[in-house]
Formats: sequence, C-alpha cells, structure tokens
Amino acid sequence: MADLISTRRGMIFYSSDEHAFKYKQLANPQDHPAILRYFVDWEWYFLGQGNDRNQWLVSAAEESIEFILLELLQMGNSKPIIVDTDIAPEFLKSIADNRQIVYLYAEDELIRRDYFNRDHVRGMLDLFPTLSDPERAKRETLDGIIANTRKSLQQARQQHVPYYIRNARTTKEEMLTKIEAHFGLA
Repeated sequence: MADLISTRRGMIFYSSDEHAFKYKQLANPQDHPAILRYFVDWEWYFLGQGNDRNQWLVSAAEESIEFILLELLQMGNSKPIIVDTDIAPEFLKSIADNRQIVYLYAEDELIRRDYFNRDHVRGMLDLFPTLSDPERAKRETLDGIIANTRKSLQQARQQHVPYYIRNARTTKEEMLTKIEAHFGLA
C-alpha cells in the first residue's frame, strides 16, 4: 500500500526492510546486539531447538528505529515521505500525530494464504525444501508472523492509533481509498 500510494501521489517511498543491511553496517555491539547477532544457519534459524527467532526479529526492529528516524530526518521535507516499517504503536504515537499514522493488518487466514507471495519473502519457499522439516519450518514461520501481528494489533488498539484489517474480501482499491482518506489525500 505504501509503495502504491507513493507512486500514485508522487511521494518518497521508504521501506525499512530494504535498508536492513545498511542498519547492520551502522550498528555497534553495545547498542544493537540483535541487529549484529551471529547468524548460525537457516536450519537453526527456522528449526533450532529453543530458537528465539521471533523475539530476535522484534528486538532487531526496535534497535533499527534510530536508524530509520535518522534517515527520514536526513531526507528532509521537500517532498512527502510514506514509510513502510514496523515500529511499535506506543513509540510511534509519541513522535507522530494519529493523522500521520495508520497500521495495516491482515486476518490470520489471509496471512496463511498470501504471506509467501510477497516479493521480499518469496525466497523462503525455495529455502524450505533444503531444511530437515520443511512443513514445520513453514508452519512455525506463519505462526510467528500471526502471533506478532496479533500483538501489534492489540498494541494499536491500546494506544488508540488508527488501523485497518484486511480480509479475503477486501480489495486493494478499497484499502487504498481508506488510507488516502485517512491521510487527507482523497
């Protein structure tokens, strides 16, 4: 949605997922242990005993906030910027007005159906067959995504920040219309 809106409206599109490697280059061990954590291998990442992958990803996202904000500030204000990132509602609400925030969620069934069709994660489907238990890796990955989504949705509700939930019947145009109206772009 952010990419689509930026293209339609002539805005700058910023996706923190696309800058993760850059954050790693800027990180230091004292302040960014999750970003710099040693990566064992894909077998461990997806199937390792006692694997804390979901918490690791959440911690890395939290540590990335300072890099995201610095980059956005350096981009200036010559043109509107639309940001696609995963910053906790409580923190985001402390630095931005609700008119500048919207969270997008998908129902569990939609996540299970469509998650691996997203460009930046599609490679996982090629990786899973190389693991000792491909179905478990896929299932646990989706379960983790759903758990993190539910947690974020709960936080958005508690912080009273705007959000929309997509389901299988929601069209791209319907969601786009809602978001543009929220940002006063309609």
